[in-house]
Amino acid sequence: MTFSPRTVSRNFLSHIRDVVKTKRTRDRERVFVLEGTKPILELLQSAPQHIVCLVVTPMFLERQPPEIAQQIVSSGCTVHSCPEHQLAQLSDVETSSGVLAIVHQPTWNQSAILAQPKIFGLYGDMLQDPTNMGTIIRTAAGLDVSALWLAPHSVDVFNPKVVRATAGALFQLPIFPHTSLEELQNLDCVIIAADAGTSEGCVPIRAIRSIPARTVLAIGSESRGLSEPVLDAATVRCTIPLKPGVESLNAAAATAIALFQLSGLPVEGVKA
Repeated sequence: MTFSPRTVSRNFLSHIRDVVKTKRTRDRERVFVLEGTKPILELLQSAPQHIVCLVVTPMFLERQPPEIAQQIVSSGCTVHSCPEHQLAQLSDVETSSGVLAIVHQPTWNQSAILAQPKIFGLYGDMLQDPTNMGTIIRTAAGLDVSALWLAPHSVDVFNPKVVRATAGALFQLPIFPHTSLEELQNLDCVIIAADAGTSEGCVPIRAIRSIPARTVLAIGSESRGLSEPVLDAATVRCTIPLKPGVESLNAAAATAIALFQLSGLPVEGVKA
């Protein structure tokens, strides 16, 4: 099947550039930019209703088998055609794949999550590195974390660098930004703090033998760690012991290890 995408206008190109570059535009319109053939085609197949529109180059369309064109037509989303050099100017990646999508930001029902008797959540305390954030989201989704809550002043999860590092996991993990410590404490969950190991009462993570049914792991940035108020709010402080001479792990690596370790522990009050 063939179809004729509409030619993208200058005004719309400017709008896409704003979505790529500015958080204010993304927040106002509740959209973000998704790039890459694989994540876009997967979204077309699994949840085309999330896609506002596609921007493609003629070369991209020429490379696709007929069933992809059929899939795009069946999705019902608007398709714009754009020359290679113009799409390259919009793209946040060094080499554009020839397609990008404007996508609705996913929305999640926090009340429904908190109504569950068992919660295994994650709290990010002012995480700033986009690649770390994206990797953390991807890891948390893969380990079936209930939700990710983020402190104010964390990096925007719809920043293009974050989106790229999530590898499509933004639609798999409920995320609630701008969550204060007071709001975190009101979740009715036990807080386990991932610490650098320098604070009093900090235990090796392997010393934890079980976790409460409602648990949130709190993590901080590699440079700052967790803030003192979050550490003070934690019931348990744990650390990942490292070989002498190794200063620290980055936030994404530490989170992956801690989540994997804790997710495999018995849950208190729940029969195996």
